[in-house]
Amino acid sequence: MQKTINGAMLKSMILTAAKLLEVNRVMIDSLNVFPVPDGDTGTNMSLTFSLR
Repeated sequence: MQKTINGAMLKSMILTAAKLLEVNRVMIDSLNVFPVPDGDTGTNMSLTFSLR
């Protein structure tokens, strides 16, 4: 089991997480999570990670 990561691995992990958020954005939006069930949680999370 690996116990450490390097910078390249960390970058890859973050970029992969951002890509998965974007791919699953609509499904995450439908969760309507606390505290405000406004239906845009996935969109907000995706935009937070976006490089645009």
